[in-house]
Formats: sequence, C-alpha cells, structure tokens
Amino acid sequence: MSYVALARKLRPQNFDELSGQEFVVTTLKNSIEMGRVAHAYLFTGPRGVGKTSAARILAKAVNCLEPEGTNPCNKCENCTEITTGTSMDVVEIDGASNRGIDEIRELREAVRFLPVKCKYKVYIIDEVHMLTEHAFNALLKTLEEPPDYVMFILATTDPQRLPATIISRCQKYDFNKIPFDIMYECLSNALKSEGIEFEKDALNLVVRNSDGCMRDSLSLLDQIIAFTGGKLDEQSTSFLLGFSEKSVVDKLFAHIVKEEPEKIPDAVEELSAGGVNFSFAADTLIGHTRYLLMQLITKKESRELTSKENEYYKELANVTSEARLYALFQVFQKLLNDLKFFNFEQYIFEFAMFKAANLSSIISTKGMAEGSTSAAPAAKKAAAETSAKPTLSSTDIEMQNIVNVLEEAYPGPLPSMLGHGYIVHITDGVLTIGFDEEWKFQCDFVSRSEHAKALNSIIPKHFPSIKSIKTILQQDAKKKSIVEKKQTIETFHEKKIKQEVKEDPLVQKLINEFDGKLEEIDVLQKPSFEQED
Repeated sequence: MSYVALARKLRPQNFDELSGQEFVVTTLKNSIEMGRVAHAYLFTGPRGVGKTSAARILAKAVNCLEPEGTNPCNKCENCTEITTGTSMDVVEIDGASNRGIDEIRELREAVRFLPVKCKYKVYIIDEVHMLTEHAFNALLKTLEEPPDYVMFILATTDPQRLPATIISRCQKYDFNKIPFDIMYECLSNALKSEGIEFEKDALNLVVRNSDGCMRDSLSLLDQIIAFTGGKLDEQSTSFLLGFSEKSVVDKLFAHIVKEEPEKIPDAVEELSAGGVNFSFAADTLIGHTRYLLMQLITKKESRELTSKENEYYKELANVTSEARLYALFQVFQKLLNDLKFFNFEQYIFEFAMFKAANLSSIISTKGMAEGSTSAAPAAKKAAAETSAKPTLSSTDIEMQNIVNVLEEAYPGPLPSMLGHGYIVHITDGVLTIGFDEEWKFQCDFVSRSEHAKALNSIIPKHFPSIKSIKTILQQDAKKKSIVEKKQTIETFHEKKIKQEVKEDPLVQKLINEFDGKLEEIDVLQKPSFEQED
C-alpha cells in the first residue's frame, strides 16, 4: 500500500480526538445526546485546526448505525463510506471551485431527494466565503428551511466575508488556534506511535513554526522525517525551517543588546551576503525583543523555546533593562515600517542597527525607567523658582478640618455645601462662616434650622474653642472658599506638571527619535495641600 501522509493518517475520527477545541466538542456532543441537532452549522477559524474533520465526525455521528455514546463507531457501513469519501449521502463541496449560482441551483435540486442509506443527507461546503453574492442568495431559502433529512455544515477561514443573512441561519462555532502545550503533546504521541525518534528542541521548533495549525505541523514533520531518513533532530529541523538565517540575526541582536556598535558593520554584511531579507530580519529582531522581555519579567524558561534559546535570552537579560527593550521595540517597529516605503533597504537597516546599538547614548533609558519627573530635576527646580505655588493658609486648614469632621459625623450634602464658605472670625466662642453672594444657595442650605442644629451639635464636640456657629452672606467679600482654593491649587499643579513634561529633554528626544508627537498629558497624582508658612 502506498504511503499516507501524516496529516491524512492522523486525521481525527471521533470527537475525543479533536485537539484544542473543547467548547466545540462539548457542545456538539451534548446536542447529539439531547437530540437537538441543528439543520445548519457554520464552522469558522484558522486553517488546519479541525473544521473539516469536525464536519465529517458530525456527519458520521448522526448517521452511525452503532454509535458509541455520542461518538461514531467508525466500523459500520455508513461510517466507513463517509471516512473513505464514497458515501452517496455525505457530499463535500469546495466553495472555491463551485462558487457560482448554477452549482447552488444543482444543490437545491439534489436536496429534494431522500438519503440512499443514511438518516441524514449532509452537505459540507468548505471555504464557503468564496461563493458569489448570487450563489449566497440562491442558498438562503434552502439553508433556512431544508427538508428534515438534510443538514448543512459550512466551513470558512474568513467569516467576515459571509453575508449576515447566511450567518443568522446557522449555529456558529469558532475554532481556535491549538495551544502550544496541547499540540506538543499530540505530536509527541504521534511520533511515538509511528516509532520515530525525536529531540524535544526539534519538536519545539516545529510546533512554534506551525502557528497553532495542526495540519501545518504534521506536513512539516513529514518533510523533516523524509529529509533526515526517519528521525527528528534540531540541526536538520533548523535548516529546513530557515533557522540558519535566523542565527545570523541572533548574533546581530546580541551585539545590539550588549551595545557593541563596532561589530554592527560585519554583522550586517554577513546578513546581506547570506541573502537574508531585511524585513525578515526586522521581524526576527522584534520577536527577540519580545522573548527577552518575557525572560526579564518572569525570570522563567519558556516551554516554547529550545534549551539553547532559553540560555541565549538568560545571558542577554543580564545586560539590559525593561526600559531599554521598550525603546528597542520602537526602533525595530519603525524600521519595519520604513523598509516598506524606501528602496535603499540596506542603508535604512544599517542606520537603524547603529541607532539600536547606541540607544543608551541617544536616550537615557535609566530616566525612562525612573520616570520623566526624575529625569529633569533642573527643569523642575527652575519651574519651582519662577512660579509661586498657591497654598492653604492656617485658617483654610482649620476650615478644611471642620468640613472633614462634618463629613464623618453627618454624611450627605451638608459638608460639601459648607465647603463653599470661609471663616470670617471667631469671637467669644462664636464661629462666623461667610459665603460670597455667588454661593447664596449654599448659604441658605447650611442656614436651614435642621442643618444649623447639626452644625452646633457636632462641631463644638471636636473643637473646644467653638461654642456655636452662625452663617452670614457677604457682598463683594473678595474671599475664596476652601473649595475654590483647592481647585486653584489643583489647576496650578496640573499646569505646572504638564509644562515640565513638555519641556523635559527626555520627552523631546523620544519625540524626535521616533517621529512622534505629544497628543495629551494626563496628571494622575493628586497634589498635596501645603500649609502656608
């Protein structure tokens, strides 16, 4: 018998063999068990994650003559014919090559005929987003109200291109990329069952390069095994996956992190001589920055990486900082963008590499880590000397204390209303609180009998020098309440901080280096109100 590719040989044949799609599997099994099988399904998700396999398993499960729970037996006549693709009642249609209205009209006619052997006549339309607009319109009515013995299963990698009218007529299931750990376990079990020796680091590279796609990983395994003569080793895997080119970029990234600009010309020349694409190199540098940042933050080895790669990032983590990696990411991201729009790629790439290797001399990454407020103490001192910072007087502090006590003892609007007043004087134990004419409503509110009673009951208990309280309304008093003074201090503080940030040399360098602009400044820390000397 001729050889069968791993991707076909290891295709899942029941729900339990579908990897990384627990939500889909659980829902489909429950619907079969409860007898609530829908007439139309839509399977969406990336390539090679099990959409078509799930469609075939579902077709077998609803037509199996001797089901094992909710799974098909894969032994009966119906299961065998569906698996081999010879069933008259399960029809697979390629939406890319049968996308016109004529093909859909033929399908509508075929739907009228009863199944030959099976309980359900199942139509699996793969890459359904490739159908034309007229074909979709022709399918609508049949999809919404098919005969009881007909089931549609649509599969697509691009659900955004489907009309909403089609989606609304189906039960939609989203398939996800298969997680690294699950795929690694599945592939290692597959290799063991096939009797193929493999190195863990080599399998790591295969899984990482497949980007969550099981079919891609199995196709890669087939290619590598054929190349090596029946085993999976890191050296051959790296060669076939193009990691030999990546090793040149690895050395370049190490020179950048270690700040060795004198070694940059030779590294770039080696890159160019090897025919490595500069956009590929920029992509790889961004990936290096990400993995190094993860190493720096977590202090743990990543299972996604090989043992050599983990050692590589551990070594580099000792000579860099998070702040510098943030800046490097910006440099590499800008480089990737520049390479798309300019022709002299090598010059652009070289200048970006020199900038990255000399980043500490261009931008103080230490200042970035500690914050911009500590990066420019001279600017702060100058600003402090040239501006008089408003503060609260001792009388204002006393008024604030009264409001604070009232807030604790008498929750409600009264304390905030009182805050719009100011202390006029204290004479013979009588505290007089004045209100500017602008705050007449607040004055009347505080002066109400029940509120005046509360003030005269609470305040004297906490302030022995005060025996009673009265409120008055003053015209043109030219005095500010505690609320107004606090607002003035906050406004002054915010303006001062924003001006410091705008003039900060570090901020200016960041704007110049990365072609940026300062859109908005938010002051997050509240000012502290200081008592006047």
